[in-house]
Amino acid sequence: MKHYLALIVVFIMLIGNGLESQGAGIAEVSEDLDRMYTVLESEGTELLSFEITIREAISQDDLEAYLADLDEAGPIYEQKTDKASKFIVHTPHKQYSIDEHILLVVPTDKEYQAELIYTISGSDWTDKVHHYVQDKTAAAESRFFTQDATKFACLKAGFDDKISGGILFQNVMEKLDVQPLTNMQDNVYTTTTGHTTQLKASRSLADNMNIQLALHDGNGQSTVTVGTPIITTEY
Repeated sequence: MKHYLALIVVFIMLIGNGLESQGAGIAEVSEDLDRMYTVLESEGTELLSFEITIREAISQDDLEAYLADLDEAGPIYEQKTDKASKFIVHTPHKQYSIDEHILLVVPTDKEYQAELIYTISGSDWTDKVHHYVQDKTAAAESRFFTQDATKFACLKAGFDDKISGGILFQNVMEKLDVQPLTNMQDNVYTTTTGHTTQLKASRSLADNMNIQLALHDGNGQSTVTVGTPIITTEY
C-alpha cells in the first residue's frame, strides 16, 4: 500500500492553530536538508531524492500581482477544474538535474484564500548542488513569499540488505537528537514523529513536532525518509 502524507499536511494546515513560529524566516531550509543528508550518508545510505517546499496562503485580492510575478518567472501553464484554477511555472535546470515548480492554486469560491507553492527537487546532493539550491530557494523566498510562509524539507534514501533497517533508523534518530512523540509500526513500515533542535528552518506543528521519519524495510526496496516538519512525499 502506498503511503502519502499530503493529506496529513492539509489536515494540519486546517488546524493551523498548532503552528508556532521558530525563526523560520531567518534559517535556511537548505541547511536542514544538508544536515539530514549528512546523517543519512554517514549511515551508508544512497540518496534517491530530495525536495524543498515553501507554501503560503494569499488573498485573492492580490492575485494580479502574483500572476505578474509568475509570468516574469516563465511560461505559465494553466489547469482549470470546477473547484479551482491552477497556474504552473516549471523550470528544469539541466546542470544539476534539478526541477523548480511554482504553483498558484486559486479556488473558484472566492471566500477561500489562494495558495502559492514553490518546490525545488532533485536526486543528487553535493556542495555545489547545496549552494545552487540555497541560492534558488532564497531567490524564490524573497520574490514570492513573506515571513509567514511555511517551509518543508524532505529527503529519501535507499539501503541494501547489508544494513539493518532497525539499527539504521535508531542511529538516525540519535544523530539528529530526535525526541520521539508518536510511533506507528507494521510489518513493513515504521513511522515516527518527534522534535529536534538540530533543524532550524521549519516551524513546529502541534505538540512541538518538527520532524518525521519513515522506514520501509523489506523486499529489496528498503528506504528511509526524513522530513521537516513532516514528510510531504510518498514513502
